[in-house]
Amino acid sequence: MKFLMITALLASNFAYAQFIYPVAKKITQTETRFGTVIEDPYKWMENASDPDLWNWVDEQKSLTNSYLDANFLDSFAARILEIRKHREEQDTIQTTIMNNSLPSNEQDIRNMGRERNFIRWEHSNQNKSIKAEVVSSLYDYTLTTVHNGDLRRVVVTQKIDNKIKSILLVKFFSFVGWADDTSFYYVSDLDERNGGGKTGLFKHTVGQIQSEDQLLLKPKLSHSDLVIHKIGEKYYAEVEDTIGSLHLSTGKVTNPLPIHGDILEVKDYPEVEATIRSFKNANNGELHKLRLRDGLRTDFLKGQPFVIASSHKLGNEGTFVIGLSDGSNVASVLLTDGTLKMIPELKDGTVSFSQYKDGILKVTLDTYATPLRAYSYNIATSELKLLSTQSFSTEVEAEKIPYEASNGELASMWVVKKKGLTLTAKTPTILYGYGGFRVSTTPGFGMYESLPWLERGGAFVVVTLPGSLDYGNSWYELAKVGGRIHSFDSFALAAKELFKRGWTSTEHIGIMGASNGGTLVGGTLQRHSELFKAAVPNVGVMDLLNFNLFTAGKYWTEDYGNPFSEKDFNAILPLSPYHNLKKRKYPATMVMTAEFDDRVVPMHSFKYLARLQEYNTSEAPTLLYIKEWGGHARASGSPRESSRFVGAFYTFFAQQLGI
Repeated sequence: MKFLMITALLASNFAYAQFIYPVAKKITQTETRFGTVIEDPYKWMENASDPDLWNWVDEQKSLTNSYLDANFLDSFAARILEIRKHREEQDTIQTTIMNNSLPSNEQDIRNMGRERNFIRWEHSNQNKSIKAEVVSSLYDYTLTTVHNGDLRRVVVTQKIDNKIKSILLVKFFSFVGWADDTSFYYVSDLDERNGGGKTGLFKHTVGQIQSEDQLLLKPKLSHSDLVIHKIGEKYYAEVEDTIGSLHLSTGKVTNPLPIHGDILEVKDYPEVEATIRSFKNANNGELHKLRLRDGLRTDFLKGQPFVIASSHKLGNEGTFVIGLSDGSNVASVLLTDGTLKMIPELKDGTVSFSQYKDGILKVTLDTYATPLRAYSYNIATSELKLLSTQSFSTEVEAEKIPYEASNGELASMWVVKKKGLTLTAKTPTILYGYGGFRVSTTPGFGMYESLPWLERGGAFVVVTLPGSLDYGNSWYELAKVGGRIHSFDSFALAAKELFKRGWTSTEHIGIMGASNGGTLVGGTLQRHSELFKAAVPNVGVMDLLNFNLFTAGKYWTEDYGNPFSEKDFNAILPLSPYHNLKKRKYPATMVMTAEFDDRVVPMHSFKYLARLQEYNTSEAPTLLYIKEWGGHARASGSPRESSRFVGAFYTFFAQQLGI
């Protein structure tokens, strides 16, 4: 592979670009699906073992490294590491306070923040690491998962000498239960084991090879999850919209009961019951109790003034219910007599349940303007008491403003900035969104590790988009399959609202999103590229015509649609970011992925970047940043590399937007 000098004078596919891009080979491949011819010259990039691919990636990395300002990147990465360490220390202290076991001296308090629940291995001099977490320790063995993302290795070691006895390759590892002193059960996705495609419950005997593991239970549908609930000494299996008693030794499920919604929790007081959230008859959702002994179903919350997000049973006192309202959480306690008591002070942020004991509920509240705060709430007296608050040197302020979404409804976005900063048309602004899978991006201090960006005078704006649950199930349904266009267009409308207020402009705004948010960025660019100066699609699903053929993609068809169904294919085709790139001017774009992303495989980013470099007619750069030894989550991999990964997109935006 050689670098090819590109200039406006060269007659080629890259004739308009002013950058030096590595040449990606093109292999003509066409497919006719439901009468439509699909050309895919970069389909060869789906083969992760092709050496030409990694030669091309290495050259792209060199180009990106030469472009990103090293001083900016080092500064951003160092500050991100510093903030992470500070947050971890405060998290540990705050957890201890909530457990009523605060250390007695200052030195012990400082040391608490350095404790970890996982072990790190450093590889040679490259500062590469993976996480190892102990998941079970029983009989003579310890089970530890080692992972960078969804793909995990379960390492079984003898306690007496720490000698490895078994290594299992699992995916989406979610359950382990010991059968006897040498065998245990586990749930894993089959893809990486034997090319299967279904989730299964397995039994493994220590010392035997994994291919000999006994498959006890698997769903009928390839895209179905299998969730095991352990209640006391009993097990229950949740699969394909049913839940029933599970006999681990045989894998048999008896008395399967239809769920008709989402299971939020399974508790055994006063007897085993599942709390079900359903949107069938209510846009804001309803809660039902499903008694697993006989299937008795009881309604116990409906008509509430918020969208139900989660619930936590509080013994015989009632249920703590967290809701969604206009882009933030609200909190309430549903008493046993049916009274719904709101906790009005817990608003404009993310509310999280911590613990409950003797009539006292402990929760946390995180907002864009204030770091994490811990509270106790007395169920009987309604007294809310502040237990602790985190502190950061950077003071932040946030304002929630309305905008009109693409369906004509009012939605909201949060504008976050350093305290005292006056917004103008020249304010460097990052617009962030997700827009799918019922995910609501609720507030958090330093969202997406944005504090270093805010400290330098930038603004960070988080948009509530169709595809979330913020305004009910209809808001989610609006953006499914072909309706995803509403997420793309609403993202653009949010930017226009900022322009109208004079708080930024097309020359100083960039868009960013990760995972489905990366898809959002790609889809928005194909429809509204003229609005933005820069874009960072991060670990995005960019090939919507083939996504379900790879790793976790089979689980996404409810949202994206099935590209091998004619109806869904026709709806998806105009929206697939990779397939809808055209020769036109695009803003500066840095496509980001991770070397070991086993959820949204890197081929999505590689194919998209190759075609974008080919088609972009502007002088703006189109770059690739790939995190080495990291997975899907931005914090995966070594602290150094994951911090540089985050620092890289802030550096890119800083160079493009004018910081």
